[in-house]
Amino acid sequence: MPSASDRTTGRPGGRPAARDRIATKRAAEKARQEQARKRRARLVTGSVVAAIVAVIVVVAIIVQSARTDTADAATPATVAEGTGGAGFATGPADAPVTIDVYEDYLCPACRAFEEVAGDALDQLAAEGEALVRYRPVAILDRLSADDYSTRAANAAAVVADAAGVETFLEFSDLLFANQPAEGGPGLSDQELVSLAAQAGATGADVETGIRELRFGDWVARVTDQASQEGLTGTPTVLVNGEPLAVPTAEALLAAVQAATE
Repeated sequence: MPSASDRTTGRPGGRPAARDRIATKRAAEKARQEQARKRRARLVTGSVVAAIVAVIVVVAIIVQSARTDTADAATPATVAEGTGGAGFATGPADAPVTIDVYEDYLCPACRAFEEVAGDALDQLAAEGEALVRYRPVAILDRLSADDYSTRAANAAAVVADAAGVETFLEFSDLLFANQPAEGGPGLSDQELVSLAAQAGATGADVETGIRELRFGDWVARVTDQASQEGLTGTPTVLVNGEPLAVPTAEALLAAVQAATE
């Protein structure tokens, strides 16, 4: 009969076999944990991707909804051809040069541009040298307490619709001459109505259009359209589609001359 020492030392695979079983068990547990970790990672990644896709879909729906809502917006009767229903023109349609002017009525640089180049624009249109198309946009609503950019552009559209482009130009000059400071309240509806009357657009229909934002959706549409066309700031002035690097009277006249040579 084997002694106790024989049983301890002579058992086939004794301690080495036990260590192997433990190592195998640990390896299996480690593999199981790794699989579980990868499964959790896939679930988290899938959830994140799904959330991102959901956000993109929601944003796309909101943007598309906004565009759909403004696609059928009431349009002023006097908008110019060739502007996609987004501007008011002065000067002959067959002029050799077309000038597009994008302005926000709260923009101080737009006011400065009109002060130095407004007369040149008027003269170019009056002498038949250029078709000048004014495109009022509202990109600075965030800089006023009452969405003044939209309200002012709407008022300009109401004036153009009611009294024509020449009166619109007079009203635009008055808006810039009475431009409020950025960061505060804009002109009140009553002040806009008074300026419209001063320009030559009077009557209950004009007042109602200004107070009720008759062309507010139109302003949103043309602003969105300008953004899609690459507008990044105001004033932006295009001469035959080419932007002026610096919107000054000198640069404007030089660009017009170059375009006709």
